[in-house]
Amino acid sequence: MAIAESGVVLPGAVRGLCERFLGLVEEELPAGLLTGLYLHGGVVFGEWVPRESDVDYLATLRRRPEADEVEALRRVHEQMVAYSPIRFDGQFVLAEDLAEDPRTLPPTPASIHTREFVVGHSPTLIIVWHELARAGITVTGPDLSTLKIWTDEQALREYTVNNLDTYWRGNAEGLTRATPADLPVDKDERDALLSHCILASVRLHHLLVTGEMTAKCRAGRWALTQYDERWHRVLEEGLHLREGSGVSQYVDETELMADTRDLLVHVVETTTGKPVVG
Repeated sequence: MAIAESGVVLPGAVRGLCERFLGLVEEELPAGLLTGLYLHGGVVFGEWVPRESDVDYLATLRRRPEADEVEALRRVHEQMVAYSPIRFDGQFVLAEDLAEDPRTLPPTPASIHTREFVVGHSPTLIIVWHELARAGITVTGPDLSTLKIWTDEQALREYTVNNLDTYWRGNAEGLTRATPADLPVDKDERDALLSHCILASVRLHHLLVTGEMTAKCRAGRWALTQYDERWHRVLEEGLHLREGSGVSQYVDETELMADTRDLLVHVVETTTGKPVVG
């Protein structure tokens, strides 16, 4: 399958990964089994940060894959991991699945952010469906505008609040007990973790306040216009760590961790209405 010339200009690295993926699919899968490839995540909201961004996709299949075809998909995933350090993560579903509440789907093959290949249920598909419906990019296959995609704004809000009340609450509580020694030794990994904590949490807050989905750095800049000045330093640090722009405003990593923790506590308590217990 060829990449559709839809008028959307993909970053070179993204286009290269998509071309490689489609080439491997042609080699490994029966002809015609893959019917579409679609992008969601930060890139569809206009954000691509070299060495930081990943590529999130959804691939549609003509039918549920047989066991040997699942293994072929696993081989495609393994070759993609070997091909590039950029994470290329996504799910394999049927096009008609997009019209259904994703929480009702059977287990589906997926490559996930831990660079593993699994068959299972993913609660994050509710985010995927809404991102595809609002801003998804058609790489190949029927244009997304021609597909029926299930959305439910209340379900999206409930999922977002629950994510803040569980995953992000756990991160906030964990940071109250952490020291710099608990961070990854590799500086790039450490910076990515801290910027993720800062920007991904305010990205969810942005959704709850505005009703709009966006990318991490755009959410950070929104927060700079909405949050009290108390939080501006750590928000700017999150942008610096992700984009490599400007200079760090922190000399002491312990202080940065404390401010990151306090920001997370602020976001979780503001959005859930419940205190974080340290």
